[in-house]
Amino acid sequence: MNAQQMIEHLSAITQIANGNWNIDVFVTDEKSARRKPFLDSENELQMGFKAAYLSDGPAELKFNSIKEAIDDLHDQIQQFVIVFKKEKDRIVVHPFFGELNFEYWEKFQVKHFTHHFKQFDLL
Repeated sequence: MNAQQMIEHLSAITQIANGNWNIDVFVTDEKSARRKPFLDSENELQMGFKAAYLSDGPAELKFNSIKEAIDDLHDQIQQFVIVFKKEKDRIVVHPFFGELNFEYWEKFQVKHFTHHFKQFDLL
C-alpha cells in the first residue's frame, strides 16, 4: 500500500460509519462482545494486522492525486461528525467490531489512523 492508497483506505472505512458505503456484513454479538473491549484499551492495532474482509492486494486508486485523496478524507471526517451529531443514537456496523455508536467509532478511528500513520512514519 502506498501513501495515497492508505489515505483512500482510511476514507473508505470512514464512509462505512457515514453510511456512504453499505457493506453486507454481520458480526455476531459474541464476537462483538469479545472484540469491543479492545477499543476501550490503550492497545494499538498490531502492525501486519489484516482484517479478513479486506482484499489481499491494495485497492486501485480512486483519485488522480494524493491531494484529491486527502481532500476526500477531510470531507469524510467532517461528514462523520455531522451524521453522528444529527443522529445521536446512530449505530453503524463495523465489519470487525460489530455495532458501534459514535464513541466507539471515534475510538476505532483513532486506533486505525494511528496504525497507518505509524506504518508511514508520520507519528
